[in-house]
Amino acid sequence: MKRGRAGRPEKPISRELKSNAQLAAFLRKRRAAGDWTYEEVAEQSDGLSRQTLQRAAAGGMTVPSWPVVSAFIRATSPLRETDVELERATKTALDLWRKARYEQRQKTMSRRPEPPVLALVRSEADLAAVLVELYERSGAPSMKTMERRAGGLGILPHSTAHRIVTRKTLPYTLVQFDAFLNACDVPMKRRDPWYAMWARVVGMHPIELKSELAKLHASPPSEGRVRSIADTPARGFLANAA
Repeated sequence: MKRGRAGRPEKPISRELKSNAQLAAFLRKRRAAGDWTYEEVAEQSDGLSRQTLQRAAAGGMTVPSWPVVSAFIRATSPLRETDVELERATKTALDLWRKARYEQRQKTMSRRPEPPVLALVRSEADLAAVLVELYERSGAPSMKTMERRAGGLGILPHSTAHRIVTRKTLPYTLVQFDAFLNACDVPMKRRDPWYAMWARVVGMHPIELKSELAKLHASPPSEGRVRSIADTPARGFLANAA
């Protein structure tokens, strides 16, 4: 990317949402590191305007969409940045964005009771509460995004995902529960407590759970399964995962 003038000094970051201010600061740091103007960043960001990029790095109560944030990260990637470094920057931005989305929604939505920790979940009501919290912590993705991340057609229809996050139903099969974890981007290495919690609520014996998980994970991944960081197209691993 061509280097350019830094432009006029930016207005101070609005700190109405602490997490969104942290995200804005991270984006500004990326841009400043290359000494690029917003016009130059816009030229590299798949059609986003200078104004959209400036708003993304402004803070305040409006959290930018993840596609805007991920485009900002890619557009400010210097030629010397490795795939690993870009992936790390994308992961940092995603963590900040999810926290900002969570904080924003907590301020604008009616308060929910604090969900129990996984080890204390015993009832369907408890399960419903922790699944809603998981959804919110994952950035509250759209139902169509959840359906796409979940895997093949029909594994977690967007209508079913909506009923789960609005506490109108629960994932009563292991396949559907696993699909919900996929949709919320829960890393595989952190899923054991989630599986144990679900089995406890639906009454599945640990031995049966182990057997069913072995069969589930022995199956080849569905064509629609997304293993990238929040569906982010990028280089290297991220490009192959999209």
